[in-house]
Amino acid sequence: MQNNNSKWSFGIILFTILLSFGIFLLVFLSHVNKEPVAVYSVYVDGKIVGNLSSKKSFQEFINAKEEELKKKFGVDTIYTPDGVEIKKNITYNNLINSDEEVYNRIISNKRFTVEGYQITIVNPEEENNKKTIYVLSKDIFDKAVVNTIKSFVNEEEYNKFVTGTQEEIKDLGSLIENIDLLENITYKEMLIPTDKNIFTDVDVLSKYLLYGTLDEQETYTVTASDTIASIAESHKLNVQEFLIANPQFTSENNLLYESQIVHVGLIKPIISVVVDIHSVSEEVRPFDTETEYDSSQYVGYTEVIREGENGLDKVTRKSQYINGQLISGRVDTTTEIKPPVNRIIVKGDKYAPNVADLSYWAWPTDRPYTITSYFEYRWGSFHNGIDIYVGYGAPVYAANNGVVAAIGTGCTPGYLGCNGRQGNYILVNHNAGGYYTVYMHLRDIYVSKGQTVARGQKIGAMGNTGEVYPVPSTYNPYGGTHLHFGVRVGSPYGNHINPLGLF
Repeated sequence: MQNNNSKWSFGIILFTILLSFGIFLLVFLSHVNKEPVAVYSVYVDGKIVGNLSSKKSFQEFINAKEEELKKKFGVDTIYTPDGVEIKKNITYNNLINSDEEVYNRIISNKRFTVEGYQITIVNPEEENNKKTIYVLSKDIFDKAVVNTIKSFVNEEEYNKFVTGTQEEIKDLGSLIENIDLLENITYKEMLIPTDKNIFTDVDVLSKYLLYGTLDEQETYTVTASDTIASIAESHKLNVQEFLIANPQFTSENNLLYESQIVHVGLIKPIISVVVDIHSVSEEVRPFDTETEYDSSQYVGYTEVIREGENGLDKVTRKSQYINGQLISGRVDTTTEIKPPVNRIIVKGDKYAPNVADLSYWAWPTDRPYTITSYFEYRWGSFHNGIDIYVGYGAPVYAANNGVVAAIGTGCTPGYLGCNGRQGNYILVNHNAGGYYTVYMHLRDIYVSKGQTVARGQKIGAMGNTGEVYPVPSTYNPYGGTHLHFGVRVGSPYGNHINPLGLF
């Protein structure tokens, strides 16, 4: 009995298998043509996702489905995503997928694309730090760059430079010699996935290039007691940065009105606008004070035996600005129009002058000079001294009598590891009133710790060691050259005061 049941069960199983195979064969044969047909196979990253009967019909279906994207980007055509290929194949299999079925398979992990440009921005000093921007057209980017340049260059002067209509300097004046971008910029035409941040508006891209973000910028409501300088300082900006963020103002002396809204966002440009200026100007050459000592008089005795009188020079400069910040101010020629007459004083000197005379401080560099940064906010932090530019290797002088309290040596240009930000430096204790002066970024140091120095004594040479901008490089070995001159009161690390207040 069991044998008969087993045979019966085996027969049912065999019948089921044969029936299933027959059904499969019928279905398969129903999709096989006697003659070969052309189909369009759709591949995503090399894997087939379906077959279409018409490539044109599928493209039309895509455009209909992506009407919202077309309106968003203002284009007539939306293209298939990157990695999607449509190939014509000849097959006997007539199994065709619907346009919608293939479309849904594609968008499950891909985005459709629009024609545009990939802009790559690379700073030659930071080649590993690349910025990528997507735009619908080169024209959008080019216009945004021009807008950014006009944030740092007067529009009228820019237009004259571009059209070649600048007037030559006959006696005094200035003109733009060159405007360029520090970064290397490359354009690549491509199909851009629509989930990328694609810029379609010049003004929006201009804002991004200037501020480095699309976030809403901070604003401030003016009060009755405000000035441009006070608003800038309270928001960690210098005046120039404030004027760039608020182009309706042309000078820190412009008037404000109560309840006026101004922008106080920190500028972090994506591109670096380099502007070279040639200028000829008349500059006052301040007189120096010559001191004669009378050993019969006690320290503190002072008598003026000749008053000083300022001179006048005609100075030709080559100045370079990067994003509105003066980087270098090389003096080409200096013609003396009127020589200064030095002031002469006699002071009592009954002991070695290792104590400063706080009534007169000597300027720490040669003249003429350029102050490239003042005692103010800069780039979002407070700059606690003044930066003076004369030239690489120019002499640096002690501002007053005192004793060398500390030195830092062993720095190479642009290297941050030796003494941090300050590079090679000298700290002088003036032994009076708690005053200390510091001289940073030196190329050379000519004094030693514990040595007594006199006002006007050459103690070092101007350089670019430590943290400077622009960073020295093989094509610009003198980049960042300047003297950071700082004054501290109370201790070597006491309160910083504005050095210009001493003079």
